[in-house]
Amino acid sequence: MPFKLIFIMLNLFSMLSIAEETNLFQANYQTQSNSSLHSLQKKPDTKIYAGMNKEKDNIRMLEDGYDLMGTSSFQGPFVEPNQALKHAQSIDADVVLVYDRKINEMTRSARLRQIHDEMKKEQKSEKNAVIEVSEADLKDKNSKFEFYATYWAKLPQPILGLHVIKLITKNSDTKETQQEKGLKVVAVIKDSPAFKVGIQKGDVIIALNDVNTESPEEFSKSVFKQQGNKVKIKYARDDEEKEVSTELNRR
Repeated sequence: MPFKLIFIMLNLFSMLSIAEETNLFQANYQTQSNSSLHSLQKKPDTKIYAGMNKEKDNIRMLEDGYDLMGTSSFQGPFVEPNQALKHAQSIDADVVLVYDRKINEMTRSARLRQIHDEMKKEQKSEKNAVIEVSEADLKDKNSKFEFYATYWAKLPQPILGLHVIKLITKNSDTKETQQEKGLKVVAVIKDSPAFKVGIQKGDVIIALNDVNTESPEEFSKSVFKQQGNKVKIKYARDDEEKEVSTELNRR
């Protein structure tokens, strides 16, 4: 065999080896704003779960005291979920949730027609010949999947235990945007001070110690400054304003 051909083949095998080693969950990973977030454990026993509903799963993880480290999203041939676990371990995540969905399902009849056409091209069958196929033959070799994974780290004891967002409404007629009053609660961490005084998902936080809450960032700073102290929280539920007092944890 000519040396040039041997060299080309060796390079091809090397390229294939590199391609096989590429972890697509790692290659397509995007961190959240807090890129330094990771497990509190030095060597976390990372768990992997099959996600069912992205929105509900996210809320459940927040309520259980986790925060989102980042996500992976890509399309392609089937990839073993174990690759997501390996990446989660490499970034010191406590939990990874994996979602996959087949996006180009081929019917059995379509696959049979494809097999028939392939065999005709290879001149292995005559016209109108009966083709014997197995279950393996019916598998779609060109199937594609959509993959999505979320990576989570367990947070230390929360000071207050609320995840909030600023809601912005858009006028359908004028197309103008307007910020709504207060901050909407998207999740309450279980057994936190906020949880114990009955604040719920969907409530709107209006003020902390009579100071209006206008942005999640400012609210978070105010909570941090008050850690260990007793505070008053004014909030609204179904257009009815309420007020509670609670002692914040110290971190």
